[in-house]
Amino acid sequence: MTAAVFGTVLVVVAVLVIVLVSVTGGGKPAAGSGFGMKAAPTSVVSAVTGVSPSAFTIAGSSVTSSGPWTQFLSVPKKPKPLTEDGKPLIVYVGSNYCPFCAATRWPLAVALARFGTFKNLKITSSGLGDEYPGTNTLSFYHTSYTSPYIAFLASEQCTDVEATVQTAATEACFGYEPLQSMSATAGKVFAKYDGTPYQTSTNAGGIPFIDFGNHLIEDGAFMDPTILGGYTHAQIAASLSNPSAAPGQTILDAANYYSAEICKLTGGKPGSICNMPVVKQAGAALAKL
Repeated sequence: MTAAVFGTVLVVVAVLVIVLVSVTGGGKPAAGSGFGMKAAPTSVVSAVTGVSPSAFTIAGSSVTSSGPWTQFLSVPKKPKPLTEDGKPLIVYVGSNYCPFCAATRWPLAVALARFGTFKNLKITSSGLGDEYPGTNTLSFYHTSYTSPYIAFLASEQCTDVEATVQTAATEACFGYEPLQSMSATAGKVFAKYDGTPYQTSTNAGGIPFIDFGNHLIEDGAFMDPTILGGYTHAQIAASLSNPSAAPGQTILDAANYYSAEICKLTGGKPGSICNMPVVKQAGAALAKL
């Protein structure tokens, strides 16, 4: 499948998804239906932010059919470093309804938690009218993040709740309620690196989108959403303590790749993370992109 499909942003993709659901008997959810957002339970936050170093080592840094999907990564040529308050800035753009964003948030949150601290993490699910409906995930909406090494800027553009009244804003969200506008900084890098010549014309505007300090760009999912199917938020979080089996293994494997890229931005700090053999192995793989 192409990167555009994994980005779930093209109108034709949205139409095909709706057609597929109707053909298979799922039908379109009632207007106003959806998970919405809730504060992440303490047990989920603790599991995401407290993964043991040994679990990362056991999970490894191998590329498998479930992820990490490194084909959606690209390296800009001679970019100007992206920073905020003197620290490398990571920009994330997604939407709560997006199942590919749902899959990407787990390893991204796990990786970021190794370098800093989250407050007000949310839980949500991907849209019931989208592909892989009801994929349980986190949301970065109005979540704060502090780190001595990096800065993080997140935008969740749309909810997973089906709109009751269609407007231009809900149409832009593929029938879901709007949630958050991108900041000027996020909008600038999104417009530049999520379009041609950095992405194919068919994949331009795709989500999830992540800009790692203008050093590495992700435009599409980093792991397969299907491995999360049927698991509750609590079960996915608990799987992080079982790094030898999915979904925990894939999440931690992908988090090692994200960690390796963050280590490049921080100049190898902190050494307790960046000098881990499994992180260095992931970094060597990224260097070949």
